[in-house]
Amino acid sequence: MSGSTPNLPDADSLLAGDRPAAGTAELVVVTLAAGLLDGGALALGLPATPFAVSFAVPLAAALHLLLCTLVGLWLRSRARRGRDLRLAGLLLVTLVPLGPLGAACTLVTTALLALFSRYATGFQDWYLSLFPESETGPAQELYELIVTGRENAHLVAGESFTDVMSVGSPQQKQAVIALVARHFRPAFTPALKAGLADTDPSVRVQAATATARVEHEFNERWLTLDRAARAHPDHADSLAALARHLDDYAFCGLLDSNREAEIRDKALDGYRRSLDLAPEDDGIRHDLGRLLLRCGLAGEAADRLAPMIDRTPDRRILFWYAESLFRLGRFADLRALPLRRPDLLGGEADLPDTLRDVFALWRDDIAADADHARTELAA
Repeated sequence: MSGSTPNLPDADSLLAGDRPAAGTAELVVVTLAAGLLDGGALALGLPATPFAVSFAVPLAAALHLLLCTLVGLWLRSRARRGRDLRLAGLLLVTLVPLGPLGAACTLVTTALLALFSRYATGFQDWYLSLFPESETGPAQELYELIVTGRENAHLVAGESFTDVMSVGSPQQKQAVIALVARHFRPAFTPALKAGLADTDPSVRVQAATATARVEHEFNERWLTLDRAARAHPDHADSLAALARHLDDYAFCGLLDSNREAEIRDKALDGYRRSLDLAPEDDGIRHDLGRLLLRCGLAGEAADRLAPMIDRTPDRRILFWYAESLFRLGRFADLRALPLRRPDLLGGEADLPDTLRDVFALWRDDIAADADHARTELAA
């Protein structure tokens, strides 16, 4: 059995970028011979006298079919010898309908391939260049600074990814896209979309490839988590992991509105089911409340978050709960919230700059109401 196995090229080596032996000289000789012989057969079908038409045309057709068969056998022998089959296959598929014109086209293609292959980049090398190996460079340093909140600490971080996509060179844009593809997060979506709309074709192609890669990774992860959730339908952690992944996918910024709404509904359903299985899991309750609020369901969000308010050490839960109270118009409860949790929302609490003044305003309202009440009682 092993002796009859064709000596085909190793697929792994071809995927690594190696090409089979071209055998160009042999190809040119066979193509010339096929073109000349087929041209001669065609000439037999065009006799000078009309009396030989009935005999010459079938003979020319038979010779043409015989020649095509011989070319097919030659193509098979090239496959067994591990030679390049692309141009040889082109000769066969063009020779059958076009005759000598197909052979001429194959010769022209061979000449063009020999010319442009000196300068062209192989497909495998081109694809790998879209996402080069991680290395420390300006784009990588910028990424590290952004994710650690130190984007103004170094000169290379003077501009965001989106700014680089707007005014950077093609090489800088490609570096940013490669970095975004490796470390994707929703905040990087505008940079990716800017690449899709770039005037440079190479940047657009790389951005489209990066987008497809990100979506493929999301879908592959989705399938893995979905299989785990189906295998353990009563396991809250499996359902919660799937819901969190769908939550991230829905708000990645790469989906159309209908697809985003569909995946968001699946995430909500997963959060609700997992919370029913583990009602004491504050992490699931927080994620569900946050997603409900982002979906405009402030009433359910407040109900889901309320059991955690007096015991949670996580200030973010209080922020989401305060947002739900504000949207519902429950201002009295909102004013009372800093008094319920002075350790996290009081005057001495370490609040973010964007929220410190907001909660100070509500605390001042409470203090003002208390002073007014004391004044009226004294009067």
